[in-house]
Amino acid sequence: MAAHLRRAALAGAATGLRSTVGLAALVNAKGPGLPAALRGAAARPAAAIGVATELVLDKLPFTGSRLEPPGLAGRLVFAAGAGAALARAAGRPVLPAAAVACVASLAAAKAGHDARAAAAERFPPLAVALAEDALAVALAAAAARA
Repeated sequence: MAAHLRRAALAGAATGLRSTVGLAALVNAKGPGLPAALRGAAARPAAAIGVATELVLDKLPFTGSRLEPPGLAGRLVFAAGAGAALARAAGRPVLPAAAVACVASLAAAKAGHDARAAAAERFPPLAVALAEDALAVALAAAAARA
């Protein structure tokens, strides 16, 4: 598999766990495939605020399931954006990378949901959620490395 597709899969998987982290990692790295607006001075702080907000909201009892249509739709949009940016940076076609990122996002959303529910039966739910946060950030950081 081409490097940009591997990176798209990583970004998609990160996005499946936490919707904003995949694209935010590319913004933080000032990824060359991003639109100019996402490489500007305000983009990095905005991305950091978005991720921080999501990490907090994820732990609140009123937060809906990531598997509900609004949660999945947002993940698909962010994953496709990350995949497209990685493809543009590599000078490759956008559609295959966006598709790989979307598929990885959907798979990770389901796997993350199920693993978190199972682990929360044996461990404190907050600890499980924080471990999932760490995994999402690590996957996103790996995707953003050139």
